Amino acid sequence: MLQLRPALAGLALFTAASAQRTDLTLPFYRVPRVGQALNNDIALNNVQQFTYVVQATIGKQLFDFVCDTGSSDLWVTSNRCQEQDCKAVPQFSPELSDTLTPTDWPFELRYLTGSVKGQIVRDTVTFGGLYQVESQAFATVYQTADLDLASTGTSGILGLCFPASAAIPATAGPTLLQNLMSAFAPAQQFFAFHLPRQPGSTDPSASFTLGSLDPSLAPDPTAIANSLVVRTGPEYDYWKLSLMRLTVDGKPFPISSSRVLTAKAPVAVLDTGTTLLLRAHPLMSMPFRCTRPVVLGLVLGDPPREYVLHPADVAWAEGAQDGWCTGGVQPNDNVNSGDWLLGDVFLRNVYCVHKYSSPPSIGLLSVTDLSTAMREFREERGEDVDDANIDDSDIVPVVVDGGDGWDTATGYVKRWELHPSGPAAQVFGAAAGGIGFVVGGVSAASWRFWRGV
Repeated sequence: MLQLRPALAGLALFTAASAQRTDLTLPFYRVPRVGQALNNDIALNNVQQFTYVVQATIGKQLFDFVCDTGSSDLWVTSNRCQEQDCKAVPQFSPELSDTLTPTDWPFELRYLTGSVKGQIVRDTVTFGGLYQVESQAFATVYQTADLDLASTGTSGILGLCFPASAAIPATAGPTLLQNLMSAFAPAQQFFAFHLPRQPGSTDPSASFTLGSLDPSLAPDPTAIANSLVVRTGPEYDYWKLSLMRLTVDGKPFPISSSRVLTAKAPVAVLDTGTTLLLRAHPLMSMPFRCTRPVVLGLVLGDPPREYVLHPADVAWAEGAQDGWCTGGVQPNDNVNSGDWLLGDVFLRNVYCVHKYSSPPSIGLLSVTDLSTAMREFREERGEDVDDANIDDSDIVPVVVDGGDGWDTATGYVKRWELHPSGPAAQVFGAAAGGIGFVVGGVSAASWRFWRGV
């Protein structure tokens, strides 16, 4: 095999079977959690309705891994784990690998939901049958809690975040991301992905590449908006961007300031391992009428640019009851990596490029066409009752001056929504005392009904 380039500290080598190939495309697909549905009895702020999966071989054993840009470690369940959740998925058998090197380092990691314990080892990790990382440090896990691996059939998590957030110590070896990026020339040290909407491996929009862009998603690379990763401490820890503002149906909506003292704006962490948009600040969550198309936009980065969400990502049809849908934005008091976690409901709407350069940056390209999204929403959900007497001439594109150096570049706003008394004002209402915003679009009577009073 051809050694492309040694990894950090000489602990791992990244090799390829062909000297001609300098990038890597991995199979990437969405898996629904079997038997899990959204309903009022589930803690919505922690729900993981879908999982995005990549495959890798450890030694000679092939596994499905959760692709997680919100953590840094690679781990796999081992045959030492006797819990039911572990036994329901393929397990790593150390005795079957003649390239494994044990260590004395224990491993323990807590996620926003769930935790694992295990032992740190080193072994060869292979992607796509072509690229190998030799002597990669990872953890064989013998104890899991609240991860529900059986529902997706995944055997572990493949973290793609910065070394500063890793639970495996640097003395044990570089992270997988460090080793992967070290194989490429500086201009190619990035990975890019698009999260598919459809489950299984047949969605053509699914994409995960290292060292190259997907031309079907980014035919014009100059259209990708690049922003430096926000550093809120001495080191880069998570893939963070500044969240400048929200827009609701094209109208700017202010948000609370950041909890991070050094941040000029609220800090948003891009995290494929999280399903919803989670906010750390106190937040009142309300249901959406399932037929009500709400266009939520996030203004991110520097220079700021707006990215709109498909209305189906804002009002989830899964678990709908009596015409009311779950909101795609939820509170979570345990978020501590930033002010917001931007999970899959956001990331499905963009092509995302993570550049492991110095300094690192994130490139975003919107892939949601609003006109198409609105048509798809109405075809799936039906017409909104409030729209019955409104024709297409009542829906006009607007550009709203945000007053702070940026404009909303997209969004359709109904003329009657420009008035504070209209439904748009009910969808996201500011609460007193900086408590945040209200997710909803329902009347006071409906809110009382939802609370059961």
